[in-house]
Amino acid sequence: MRGRRNLLILTLVLLSAPATTTVPARAAGATQCTFETDVVAAPGVSTSSSSGSVNSEKDGTFACDGPVNGKQPAGPGTSNFAGRYGTKDGDTCQGGGEGDGVFTLAIPTSDGVEHIKNTETFAYGAFKAGSAFSGTFQGDRMSGTFEAQPIDGDCASKPVTKFRVKGKGTLS
Repeated sequence: MRGRRNLLILTLVLLSAPATTTVPARAAGATQCTFETDVVAAPGVSTSSSSGSVNSEKDGTFACDGPVNGKQPAGPGTSNFAGRYGTKDGDTCQGGGEGDGVFTLAIPTSDGVEHIKNTETFAYGAFKAGSAFSGTFQGDRMSGTFEAQPIDGDCASKPVTKFRVKGKGTLS
């Protein structure tokens, strides 16, 4: 009997408590953005430890849902990345890695094109042949997450030298 009474009291307390939800805070002036670009890694990521360059093969796409430098976007813009991977130690497919670089953005507005240079660091986790992997980036103007799908190479018989990167971030 005592157990039922305690259960009833606990249930009544929980039901009478006000319901609250937590919504992640969005910094004042922050804008949510998405991007997609193909990058080339040289010499490439494999099962052997390596360091090298990672650069956009060509301009990628970039879009924001709010103001960029205080101006409303007039449509999608372009992005370009130039950087290095394996900056702390050599990166591998099975261990992931880290790097740094500059993400250059050009976003059209009604007042002309806004240019942004985001100096950033990034880190990513392990991946297997043919599978996408995810990571995070932290920059002076934008930080967020990305997913990369290997396009050329398989980690086992050939280093992965090309990735399709899709990401999202908060631009300040």
